[in-house]
Amino acid sequence: MQKARVLLVEDDQSILKVTKVRLKHEGYEVVTATDGEDALRKAARELPIHVILLDVMLPKRNGYEVCRALRQGSATATIPVIIFSASESHAERLADRCTEVGATDWIKKPFQTTELLAKIHHAMKPIRAGRRDEERTGEEETSHG
Repeated sequence: MQKARVLLVEDDQSILKVTKVRLKHEGYEVVTATDGEDALRKAARELPIHVILLDVMLPKRNGYEVCRALRQGSATATIPVIIFSASESHAERLADRCTEVGATDWIKKPFQTTELLAKIHHAMKPIRAGRRDEERTGEEETSHG
């Protein structure tokens, strides 16, 4: 079975590096981008992307704009997007903004890696369920073949 692919979008190199290492350690394949425009390019070109981790404060296009654009693209509209931010002072405001742009979930920086992994796992539940259904269908076709 193919590794789940994560697009990690973060302009802070230290956060990018630590998060990437932890995700790889957990078995994810990680694609990175450091600005909003690069994120949109990679989301469309590096398919399949199974989940996108998206910082709000990015060069060129902020995370909210990127999420809104992802939701409008046919190939990226259904990819789960988890937004993270240190800039929103109130969790309620961050949650409202994320809902407004179509994000699947959000997490406030600084975050614990275990909390991020739990959110990724939760966001990918429908994808994993679809994979199991495909595997079962493939097994049935093989056994009936």
